Amino acid sequence: MGVFRHLPLLLLLILGTSGVFIRATAPPYPALLDLPRTVNVSENAPPGMSIAEFILNCTHLNSNISVTLQSVTPPTAFFNPPAISPSDTVDKGYSIKITLSPAAALDARQVNQYTLVLQAQCPAEELVETQLFVQVRPEDAAPQCMGKFASADGDLVEVPENVAPLLPIYTVILQRLVCGLRFTIEDNNSPFSISSSGQVLAPETGFSLRHHNQFRLQILVTDRRGRNCSGILKVQVLHVHQPRVNFTVPWQAVMVQENTGPMQRITEVSASGDNVRYKIIAPAFHRLYTINSRTGEIRNTYNVDLGQFPEAAYTQLLVQAYDMLHPSDSATMMLNITVLKANVLAPRCSPAVFVAQLPETTPIDRTLMTLTCMDPDVSNSSLHYQVEGDQKSRYIFRMKGHQLQVNATLDYDSESIAAAGFQYVATILVTDSRQPSQTTSVSVLVTVTPVNEYPPACPVHSTFSVREDAAFGYVIGFVNGTDWDYPFNSIIYSLIGGAGGSLPAFYIGPRSGRICVLRPLDYERQTTYHLTVKLQDVHNDVDPTFQRSVSCSITINVQDVNDQPPVCQPMIKELSIYSTLAPSQPVTYLECSDYDRSTVLPLCYTIVGGNINGRFHLRGNTLYHNHFSYDPDGIVDPLTFELLVEVLDSCSPPHHSTTATVIVHVIPWATTVPTTSTLLTTPRKEPLVITRTDYFWEPTPWFMVVLTISGILLLAALGWLAWGLLCWSIRREPTQLLLQDRSLPHTASVKREKGDLHDLSKEMDSSSILSLGQFDGRAQDPLTGREYLFNSSTGARRWT
Repeated sequence: MGVFRHLPLLLLLILGTSGVFIRATAPPYPALLDLPRTVNVSENAPPGMSIAEFILNCTHLNSNISVTLQSVTPPTAFFNPPAISPSDTVDKGYSIKITLSPAAALDARQVNQYTLVLQAQCPAEELVETQLFVQVRPEDAAPQCMGKFASADGDLVEVPENVAPLLPIYTVILQRLVCGLRFTIEDNNSPFSISSSGQVLAPETGFSLRHHNQFRLQILVTDRRGRNCSGILKVQVLHVHQPRVNFTVPWQAVMVQENTGPMQRITEVSASGDNVRYKIIAPAFHRLYTINSRTGEIRNTYNVDLGQFPEAAYTQLLVQAYDMLHPSDSATMMLNITVLKANVLAPRCSPAVFVAQLPETTPIDRTLMTLTCMDPDVSNSSLHYQVEGDQKSRYIFRMKGHQLQVNATLDYDSESIAAAGFQYVATILVTDSRQPSQTTSVSVLVTVTPVNEYPPACPVHSTFSVREDAAFGYVIGFVNGTDWDYPFNSIIYSLIGGAGGSLPAFYIGPRSGRICVLRPLDYERQTTYHLTVKLQDVHNDVDPTFQRSVSCSITINVQDVNDQPPVCQPMIKELSIYSTLAPSQPVTYLECSDYDRSTVLPLCYTIVGGNINGRFHLRGNTLYHNHFSYDPDGIVDPLTFELLVEVLDSCSPPHHSTTATVIVHVIPWATTVPTTSTLLTTPRKEPLVITRTDYFWEPTPWFMVVLTISGILLLAALGWLAWGLLCWSIRREPTQLLLQDRSLPHTASVKREKGDLHDLSKEMDSSSILSLGQFDGRAQDPLTGREYLFNSSTGARRWT
């Protein structure tokens, strides 16, 4: 007994120890701060507005956190799924934001509170569930009537006299619906009524002969605080001719199968007329069949089983059609219903629906499902299996006995399957062998998932050219990589490597593969660029992290552009010579070069200034002189010549130029002492580039064509206007004569027969004057098309 006395204590110790162990090894729970809680939202809140934000605190930071909106009570689509972003305020926390969806239309009168159930889970932690309560705050406002209803004349509505009882014929429109409004018709002596939602209803018993043709309703709208607005509604009752009600056929016979289930369509009767309603008048106490009073559709109320209802084998119904507003206007017909004994139970299969996801590399002949079916009517009935579907899904699957297998390649790269959302939808029809045969359908939905099988391929064209003066952003070309995985050619481009820390010369668009110039190019510094482009496919596999890539080499050649003038060393050259220097001896040489071209072209030298008396000339870059004259009695040349030499980098345009200065000091000398030249070093001077632009106007050929066509159209318009004015003036004179001739009275013809010509001429003159005074207009009859004269004052008319 001593041992058993301490048994409860030992059990408690064991449970406590195990509980501590479990708590020590159980994963922690994520913390949802500030939840559960309640937030208030105005019913005028726009879609996309943030209504709540809270913090999810996890033990470890990881991108695989999950926060889902599990349910909303009452059910609605007004709230977006939670948006997750790293928190800036809480370490190892995430900011969770709840926003309104684009379809949000809050209405406090319909629902004033929603309960949102949220589930959150961090990696290696337990799933936690909490609630967020969203209260919708109503916006109170006084009722405001709108439109013609609120005007002094009121709004007008026309209704036929045979309108259905209590049918809404008008709805009072307010600027904003307010909760708790009361609609009343003041001094209501009319047969109309108004609902709590502001709908004016037709009379309960319809219109009768004692009712007036027009009613004036004064409607008052009042809220809970007594604020109100009012309006006027005029109801015009229109007379409607009442046709007779007649059945299209006097009798009808139908046959149906037994055990088809309750509320199955048997047949439908039809009668002509307005506001036709139907009912079964015989037999008086029938229970197997019912008729839709509006459409005349007859259905069975119970499952017609001849074993349970043997009297249902043959039934005769007398159906009546009548005008709802005039019940005395009616007609009847006979309907015979015969129930046939049949095979009513279809095979039963498991599973009833098959849904699966398959990779596009699934092999042919793979078994996807084994279907188990049986016939409830007969246990030994043989069953037939057949796969049906649309054009793309029919031949993808096949039935081998009762097994569903893959019959063709699940090609994810086909455009037809891409248009269907990469889903194959088929139906397995299971038919029994009895008569009449019964069929059961098993729906098959297979979603094909992509597999990244092929790496991107480098483009065929890998060499590009660009001018060295290309501007920033100039498009050099496109790197058109290819990828056979779907979606086709979904590639991201990037440049690999670079020139150390210097700014890269080119940029490639990550999605388009477009190569653009990023910084100025210089042919003289670098003529060729060899780039390595990385092509990486994306969105080609069910696992977005599984990507394939390839590196491609491209070459960009820089084209030389003549954009710099020649340079001379030095730009200013000064020397001295004796006047006795032989003309065949060169005076000096100009040392100029063009660093802008890849091939050396000859430079052109021309003296453009300072050559007084034409004493110097150039042969290439060599300066020669003619004989000097220092005769006091003749021409005296200056002792110093400042020659301006223009140096062109090309003898034909386009070209760039620079100007060098040569200062020659001439020392007159009568002896034959040889002359010496002294080279003076002068500071370098930057070349002066002079650009001259000549503007002239040269119209393009299309401008002359447009100018010619515009002139022709203008002349045609002026000619048409002149022709119209001429025709209008010609038509006026016959019209005046026609008015005078056709207004003669009939008595003129009678007097002409009697021979009283003198009186006839007098009467014609007076009648013409009278007709012009009586009729002052002409018109055409819209029915017969004949013209007539009329008097606008008296309304008198006369046919012409």
